[in-house]
Amino acid sequence: MSSFTVSASEQTLPIPTVVKPLVRPIWWQVLAVAALALAAFNARTAVTAVGAALPEIRTTLGLSTTAVALLTALPCLCIAATTLLVPPLRRRSGTQTSVVVFLGILLAGQAVRITHGQWLLLAGTILACCAIGGLQVLLPAVCRQIGGLHTAALTTLSASMIGAGAATATAITPWLTTIRGWRTGLGIWILPVAAALFLWIPLSLARTTRAASPPRAPRWRRSLLRSARAWYLTLFMGLQSLQALSLLSWQPVLLRATGASAVHAGALSAGSLVVSIVASVVITASCYRSTTRIGMWMVLTTCSGGLGLLGLLIAATAAPFLWAALLGVGMAALAPALAAIPAHATGDDETTRLSAMAQGYGYLLAAVGPALIGTLRDITGTVDWALAALLFFCLLQLVFAALAARRPYSLDATTTV
Repeated sequence: MSSFTVSASEQTLPIPTVVKPLVRPIWWQVLAVAALALAAFNARTAVTAVGAALPEIRTTLGLSTTAVALLTALPCLCIAATTLLVPPLRRRSGTQTSVVVFLGILLAGQAVRITHGQWLLLAGTILACCAIGGLQVLLPAVCRQIGGLHTAALTTLSASMIGAGAATATAITPWLTTIRGWRTGLGIWILPVAAALFLWIPLSLARTTRAASPPRAPRWRRSLLRSARAWYLTLFMGLQSLQALSLLSWQPVLLRATGASAVHAGALSAGSLVVSIVASVVITASCYRSTTRIGMWMVLTTCSGGLGLLGLLIAATAAPFLWAALLGVGMAALAPALAAIPAHATGDDETTRLSAMAQGYGYLLAAVGPALIGTLRDITGTVDWALAALLFFCLLQLVFAALAARRPYSLDATTTV
């Protein structure tokens, strides 16, 4: 991508006007980009590591079906809840300091959950998932503050590092769990969080990182809850998150149920995430070049995920690498979902509110997925019903993708709910 346009147009994604950043030394710029990459790397590892080691955790601690369902639903619930808390914390403490706070909570949560007993496992997972929710909301703001006119490039970098962290945790955790036990498999991911804190603490204390207070929002604002288009985007975001988080939590388990070994299932799951990283980069670049492609990618990624699920359901062992690749492209649906938010909104305030609505309500919906998959698997004793449920949600996602893709891109209440 050779250049980025600041003003909105019919063909270019409307990127909010960026205030020209202060002149900062090279060391600060290198430190900021490295800190951003590490923070993004840690935005999924705590979730995917649990999914990769879930059978061993359940056997060792004797977790009930309810406890497993709660453990796999926690990421969505915590992300949805934390979305409401991040804006006031950011206004009070600033973006960089808020990142340090959430990284500290993530470090504490990951340490607590490997100590002893299922209750500490649940408590630590709650802390870790709340921290992940906070980081996910803050990362776009971080990209904008340190990126300036290169915000889109840093956004692509952060999305890629999120996928890289998820893929690494999915691939390495089963191997470490087999050798040293599930506590080592989960505990190893404390190290990259500590490394991120090591970079973020001096970054947050540097005088060059302090930003002016955000402008006060206007007194009158139209309610996005009355916009049908806002709800289409929210439901698409929620359903694609349901698919992605269900697979992050359960894909290794589902693959092992089809006869794959623990290491092979982890490798296939990691392969899906690698494909999703590459697809996300390509889709993000395409969407930033033309808003007309956003709807196309929403539909195509949804169809790809559906084909992968269908393949696992009817012929799991026939082409496992193909199904894994298709699921990876399906998980990349987050890229056009995020690109659609600024494409539909007008101004910074509306973009922030639409993002909060899509993530808050969307992740509440997504919480149904991991819990439902675990419950269906335990009740039926097979993975077929779990895959069928995911395929049904994928069809719903396709409906809302088609509705959200219709032009013109506007949140004006031409049709309201």
